[in-house]
Amino acid sequence: MPSNSSLNLVPLDFDELKASFKAFLKAQPIFSDYNFEGSNLSVLLDLLAYNTVQLGVYANFLASEQFLDSAQLKDSIISHAKELNYLPRSFRSAVAKVNVRIIPDTIVENILIAKGTSFSTRVGSNSFSFTVPENTVISNREGANTVYANNLLIYEGSYVVDQYVLDYSLPVQRFVITNPTVDTSSIAVTITEDSGSKTSNYFPVDSTYGLNGQSNVYFLQAAEGEKYEILFGDGVIGHRPKNGATIVIEYRATSGQLPNGAQAFFSDGPIDGQSDISVATVNGANGGSVSESLDSIRVNAPRFFQTQERAVTTSDYETLLLQNFSDLQAVSVYGGEEVTPPQFGLVFISADVKSGDVLTTSEKENLIQFLKVRAPVSISPIFVDPEFTFIDVIANVNYSFTKTSLSPNDVKTLVVSAIQEYNNNNLKIFKAKIRYSRLLELIDNSHASIISSSLRLRLSKRVEIPGNTKQNIIINFGQSFDNSFAKLDPVHPIDFDKIISSSRFIYNGSGAELEDDGNGIIRIVTVDGTDFKTLANIGTINYSTGEIIINTFTVDFIENELLKIYAEDKVNDVIAGKNVILEIADDDITVSITPVKDLS
Repeated sequence: MPSNSSLNLVPLDFDELKASFKAFLKAQPIFSDYNFEGSNLSVLLDLLAYNTVQLGVYANFLASEQFLDSAQLKDSIISHAKELNYLPRSFRSAVAKVNVRIIPDTIVENILIAKGTSFSTRVGSNSFSFTVPENTVISNREGANTVYANNLLIYEGSYVVDQYVLDYSLPVQRFVITNPTVDTSSIAVTITEDSGSKTSNYFPVDSTYGLNGQSNVYFLQAAEGEKYEILFGDGVIGHRPKNGATIVIEYRATSGQLPNGAQAFFSDGPIDGQSDISVATVNGANGGSVSESLDSIRVNAPRFFQTQERAVTTSDYETLLLQNFSDLQAVSVYGGEEVTPPQFGLVFISADVKSGDVLTTSEKENLIQFLKVRAPVSISPIFVDPEFTFIDVIANVNYSFTKTSLSPNDVKTLVVSAIQEYNNNNLKIFKAKIRYSRLLELIDNSHASIISSSLRLRLSKRVEIPGNTKQNIIINFGQSFDNSFAKLDPVHPIDFDKIISSSRFIYNGSGAELEDDGNGIIRIVTVDGTDFKTLANIGTINYSTGEIIINTFTVDFIENELLKIYAEDKVNDVIAGKNVILEIADDDITVSITPVKDLS
């Protein structure tokens, strides 16, 4: 076939492909004067173009599924993650801590709360069952009439059993866990061999280190259909079960995050023959979650491969915690050498929990134990609670009423939505940044009728203040302030600029608020005509570090027992500290809309 410069291999559009085919044929001497329109050959060209488009799209889909970054099918993403030795996180059961009181019919020495003993609860209109994960024996050595099981952990979900008979004559035999809502942390595997005379428990491992042919272990990996499967050893690395062995896989199938927040629990039946049972909640249900999302697998799988189950760098700590604890929403890790004063040999970890609460002491201890076996011996992990800094957004927007039929309230709704979108996409994580120009651009672009806008940002901290209670307050904004405002006299006009201000409260019968005087003193002031008048000096501020100390603070009344302390700086961009989360709360957004006539 002679070469043809009109052959175009780039387009995949149907019409462009057909035109390319025509150009190619017209370049051949036999078709130089051929009329393609309305001919039978035109139909064949349609067929060729259609087939080429179909094959091109199929090839594109196929190529996309070959890479973790571009794959769309969950089975493809899981397959790529498997190559990195990454196990996607499964469903996780919500867990609650309860105290169980049992009054036996007669005095007994022990009461057994058997594995699978269930307690029911409701969240909204939905009912859920929580179960005990293992046998728990309560001793009654004192011969008391009432027996207590304190701090009993109960997990949401019901136990399911999958059973297989091992048959090596089959070319392929897989041990797939049938329920995709399995909580993989609850899996228990037992194998019965030698015609039922030998039963052994098998334990999960994620490394071949230290294993031999007698190790009763199993490996867990993801399978298609959002399921998981069990793998056994080959007799060299891990014990190889005998032909005909019965394999029993017991696990908990869960409802994910739906039971989170449950508070009241009730026994579903007698416990060890006793029916006089009452349950008191210590900690409500939390920690329930669905399986790991595709985006999370894409992010975590390569990083998990880098960590190799060890915690050395700060990103190692973050990856391990996020991959293994589904109730953690964000993690920030920094070395002790970065704090003031330096604390060498320590690594500080701050974690934000999806429920919005802080980690409990027991949860922190569990995380520390998890990290200790993966971190260098000389490094000790320390958990610190995250600090939340809220951003007050005050926007003034001018829009042209001649360019839109929207009302001022409609435009305001669009602007507020743009600010909320910025918050959701850029904030509520550690080490976030607020870029003033970017936020202002989003406001201007929220609707075509907006002509101009101005923006004012204030940092704020929230402190719980019970009425008529003396309280010492220490808060830290975690950044320096440009103290170039004029110094404030004890009596000064209301509209004078200052760095620190606060929400209002009642102090000694008068409406009052806080301010700084420009010299590092925090004081209580009240309105006196057009002035602020100082009532008392109450604390100090370090302008270099952003730390505020308020001593023996007492109020008569404050709305919702919540004090908001505002800090205003001349620098518009805000960068969060190591364990600080920035957030724009909905009630901290103030938008003023001004309709103007614009004839341009």
